Amino acid sequence: MEARKISNTSEEFLTWLQVERRFAQSSIISYRSRLKCFVRDVGDISVEEFTMEHIFKLKQILYKRENSEVFIGVCLACIKGLLKYYRDHYSALLQINPDLITIPKRPRREVVFLNSDEIKRFRDSIDIKPLYGLRFRTLVEVLLGTGMRISEALSLDRTSIDFQTKECLVIGKGSKQRAIFFTEESISWIQQYVGRRIDKNPALFVTTGERPRRLRNQDLTRYFKRQRLIAGINKKVTPHTIRHSFATILLKKGISLGHIQVLLGHSDIQTTSRHYLGILSDDEAKQAHEKGMNMDNWI
Repeated sequence: MEARKISNTSEEFLTWLQVERRFAQSSIISYRSRLKCFVRDVGDISVEEFTMEHIFKLKQILYKRENSEVFIGVCLACIKGLLKYYRDHYSALLQINPDLITIPKRPRREVVFLNSDEIKRFRDSIDIKPLYGLRFRTLVEVLLGTGMRISEALSLDRTSIDFQTKECLVIGKGSKQRAIFFTEESISWIQQYVGRRIDKNPALFVTTGERPRRLRNQDLTRYFKRQRLIAGINKKVTPHTIRHSFATILLKKGISLGHIQVLLGHSDIQTTSRHYLGILSDDEAKQAHEKGMNMDNWI
């Protein structure tokens, strides 16, 4: 078999990630961009001639450009994944063991979430008179009431939700199916939004216009940025900020990390702990201690 280069193996690899590994479209776009940058900066190398020297060269270029550890980690993970894919699917003998490519650990980032006052201001600032405004308010209510990832919310169809049980099933991260539970309020907003629509598109969240299509994450950036400014919130507000807010609300109400893990769809409770341990203030921790250690509540 003729040796394959990075460029003509990339699309095959990305298709495999999307179909077999169920990667989100946003991840596919990110990986494609990283692979193109690698070809541009390091060269369109034959996969079977790839060596650790090429990894060192890539790291040098990325560090010289002062890219973040997260960005560098995604680049390396992308190349590592492509090499492993080629090795396993073509039974190829590579000059490099992909398993030896180390990915830098992501620094722990501060969890950005909205407090109760900011959530109210953000919600109330959305003008629901136009359909796109009602759609945005509904999406915010769904994210806030369920803790879903944005990719999960945008994958919903009108028929996905059981309105009696207020539940649905989604395919989450890692192609794992999980149950989603809606609040009464989020269900009410969905019904109001769908009731205003006149199109026949099966997707729950769609663009407006003559030919509506399923809404994409990229379509939402300007909405969240604009609404943050209107609401006067001095924090970056994204769909993931709303997800963090959902988890933080539960934590402050005394819900266990184990339950929050399930509701967020984390496969490992360490992921939940890493994000949310340490969020409670000393006063909140004290109140939790007093409530939990109250002898009158003991059996």
